[in-house]
Amino acid sequence: MNAQRPGTGPRRRLDHGMTLVELLAVLSILAILLGVGVPGMQRLVGTTRADGSIRELYALLASARQMAVLTRRDVTLCGTADGSSCSRTWNGNPTLVFVDSNRNRRADAGEEIFQVSELTHNGLVRWSASGNRSYLRFRPDGAALEFGNFTWCPASGDARQARQLILNVTGRPRAAVDSDGDGIVEDRNGNPLRCN
Repeated sequence: MNAQRPGTGPRRRLDHGMTLVELLAVLSILAILLGVGVPGMQRLVGTTRADGSIRELYALLASARQMAVLTRRDVTLCGTADGSSCSRTWNGNPTLVFVDSNRNRRADAGEEIFQVSELTHNGLVRWSASGNRSYLRFRPDGAALEFGNFTWCPASGDARQARQLILNVTGRPRAAVDSDGDGIVEDRNGNPLRCN
């Protein structure tokens, strides 16, 4: 008798393909995972964008307030259509931060422009102020001459992604929170934010 060494006998043919049933099972599982994962991912991206935009607004307010204190002059924030004067709305316009010595809401010769920010590139900004003013001024002591709130809404209008900063008379902003846990931030009066 001839003894064969292991691994030297007739070779078995191995199949490396999938059957149609196996392929359909894998595709079904992928479809279920995508159906569950994509909406969750979209919410995550939207929430991240909203949080980033409100942090950017917070930093802009803090910077403007600091510039007022450092320069010992009034500093104005407003939406601008032309990059040098205040417009009636912040929506769709860059945000202008500048010294406004004569309080005419326009950066005249000799009045320094500190920043032009694209706060509205990811959504809409609405400023609701005391005296119904469309601009905000910080005094040299850091206090706000106008106080109220900034509401940021995503372009989709989804109130679950709306954010708000509340600015008090001392010029310090604070973020509004979702105190009742329904997924929508409430304003200072406890009303849910609306984006329409």
